[in-house]
Amino acid sequence: MTRKRISGPERRTLILAAARRVFSQYGYEGAKTLQIAREANVSEALVYRHFPSKLALYRAVMRQVFKEQDDHYQLLGLQETNAAGLIRTLKTYFRTVIAEAEEDQEQRFRMTLASLAGDGNYASLIYRRSQRLNAKKVGEAHKNARESGEITGKPLSVANTAMFIEHVGTMISAIRALAPASRPYDSDNEDLAMDALWFCCRGIGLTDDVIARYIDA
Repeated sequence: MTRKRISGPERRTLILAAARRVFSQYGYEGAKTLQIAREANVSEALVYRHFPSKLALYRAVMRQVFKEQDDHYQLLGLQETNAAGLIRTLKTYFRTVIAEAEEDQEQRFRMTLASLAGDGNYASLIYRRSQRLNAKKVGEAHKNARESGEITGKPLSVANTAMFIEHVGTMISAIRALAPASRPYDSDNEDLAMDALWFCCRGIGLTDDVIARYIDA
């Protein structure tokens, strides 16, 4: 039986997919090109034929991640700049990253955590891009919700609270990648997503009445 020959672009795709898995597990500093080659079932020389260095390979993975981040924003980005919009967007966010998380999304979160444990450059880029994509609409939504009395209490930095929410989603999604017996949560994914939603909505000052009004709307 003749083995199907894999084209150059297909091999490059396989190497990139393998690199994502290795980078998400070991970070940039800990990953080795030999590990990536073995994960892709190719020689290390072939990896270097497609990518001249580990840094070039890492940058190619980052370009993939940035494209996915942009697509993710288009799907989950705030549509209504008010309390209802904040709650609905957060509900979609937590359901997506917790209850419906896919492998590539979990890899992105693990890469962020690995970066934070290393030089932090990748995580810093991801967070700055997230702020740039979300800042204007989220700021308007907070302002409108406070003026309507739906956000109460001490005013908090909108940029900080947006990052706090992203950190909650990142950590929960990363922990979900553990074996079920090692996860420290006592609820299934849907209940966990709703607990995270209530926790973060309360944290930014939305009242329970307001959350209940819009959470299932």
